[in-house]
Amino acid sequence: MKMTAKLPISISLLLILTAVGGELNRDRQFLIPAAKAASSKVANGQIIQINGEVKLDRAGRVIHPKTGTLVYPGDKLLTANGAKVLLQCADLTIQSVQAGQNEVNGCASETEQAECTPGTYKCPHRSDRIAWSDRLDRIPYIISPRRTALLNPKPILRWHPVAGAKSYTVTLEGDGVQWQTQLSDTQVIYPGDPPLKPGGHYTLTVETDTGVSSLDEPVKPGGLGFSMLDANQTERVELAVVEITQQSWTEQAKAIALANLYTDNGLNAEAIATLETLVAGGWATAPIYREIGDRFLKYLLLVSQAQHYYAKAIELADPNDLEEQTQAQEGLGQVQAALGNKDEAVRWLSLAQQGYQTLGDSKRASELDMQIAGLGSSKD
Repeated sequence: MKMTAKLPISISLLLILTAVGGELNRDRQFLIPAAKAASSKVANGQIIQINGEVKLDRAGRVIHPKTGTLVYPGDKLLTANGAKVLLQCADLTIQSVQAGQNEVNGCASETEQAECTPGTYKCPHRSDRIAWSDRLDRIPYIISPRRTALLNPKPILRWHPVAGAKSYTVTLEGDGVQWQTQLSDTQVIYPGDPPLKPGGHYTLTVETDTGVSSLDEPVKPGGLGFSMLDANQTERVELAVVEITQQSWTEQAKAIALANLYTDNGLNAEAIATLETLVAGGWATAPIYREIGDRFLKYLLLVSQAQHYYAKAIELADPNDLEEQTQAQEGLGQVQAALGNKDEAVRWLSLAQQGYQTLGDSKRASELDMQIAGLGSSKD
């Protein structure tokens, strides 16, 4: 059977997306997620648009995919008359399955990356969990930007509100910048003077009038700072953004494609903000909620922010999409473990462990079994 044809899309976009996706600077280690996938099974694409009645045959299990559903090597897309599917492959190229076709996912297979990469928190499922104690809720920890690259030289600076604090001293330091202001709000737009330099690295700190500081958050591997993309990469990303926004796709498809482009270039904050537009518009599906949770937890190390998204993903997940359910359950379990809610952590991680066993991922199931045992025997 003939493989899925590429969607009629400008050659320039395909070249730009592929080139930009491979340009992540090696020195920005904090931009790398903790794991490419929760399971040893690696997705090689994502459904970004569905028109009509579509089914997905995954090893004999029939799934009704949603916008945002991940696809894996061997998945077969079944399109009824009048239906079609638009895929974005892991290499950011675009493919489509036209009406009436039953075709195996034609995206190139991905090779699995190391689960625990430099510059991120250590493997939480190997008994080295992110600690997010109640003490952190009493400090003005940085929400944005942290552990991300930026395109916008005038970003919104945001931090966690602290009970009893009447004012915050905000300091931004880095390449060519030493800036400070004081205010009562919990966010401020950086005015751009002095300008943030392309390729520059920066650290945001916030201190309350009660004497607590964002620096009280434990140091994370890779740090909590942010950087600006260099000029060449910025130009390439901006050109790719224009190309995507000009396509005759749904707004949901454009948002997912943009988020994947941003993530591949370390623009983690941009990726989250783009996916959150789907939530705000009422267009988010279980896979979208789970992806936002993953980005908060694995990229930005913001545990509390991830919790809602994982819970919503579990609520909306297709009962037959075991991969999606299992990954969301593990995500919520890791959040509960980080928050110190051991009973809830064991509950969700146990469900995820059962899911991995059913999926034949004995390695992942065994790793979760070790974490569950550690949670059950640990003492505060």
